[in-house]
Amino acid sequence: MKSLRLIALLVACGAAAPAYGQNARLQLGNLDGLLPRAVETVDVTVDASLIQLASKFLSKQEPQQVAVREFLAGLQGVYVKAFEFDSDGAYSEADLEVIRAQLRGPGWERIVGVRSRRDGENVDVYIMPQGGNIAGLAILVAERRELVVVNVVGPIDLEKIGQIEGQFGIPRLDLDWSWAVKTRRR
Repeated sequence: MKSLRLIALLVACGAAAPAYGQNARLQLGNLDGLLPRAVETVDVTVDASLIQLASKFLSKQEPQQVAVREFLAGLQGVYVKAFEFDSDGAYSEADLEVIRAQLRGPGWERIVGVRSRRDGENVDVYIMPQGGNIAGLAILVAERRELVVVNVVGPIDLEKIGQIEGQFGIPRLDLDWSWAVKTRRR
């Protein structure tokens, strides 16, 4: 799945204060009804205790592992639901509306919206700002035969995302996050 690279990157992108992100967790249970229709699924539920356990295996001296360790320090959770289907129309707008309704709720701001009628690809990226920080990130990718929802709960430093690309099996995406960093500083 094309979106797996993005998922891998997001699994490693959180840092700082543990008090953040209590309202940033999306409820994704309604998507479980899509499981029987999907030919491939990804279901990731990683909470803070598991993230902290995994970070203990990272070196405190090796620069690449230190960068990943910093990202994991305050992360509260990573939740992913991804589905690939054999045919178009396997999921409905109603399936997406439950997620979108949460993202229209208090605290969430959409920072990216991409629509392609030609390719049938729709991508939305939301952040939950708290003070001068980002307490959560949500990405919704809806294609004709693929649906992906990624929810990262915890402080996210967009300036540091590029440091972990290409490390530990995380693909190099060469994304420029500087526009998002500048947007948040205004």
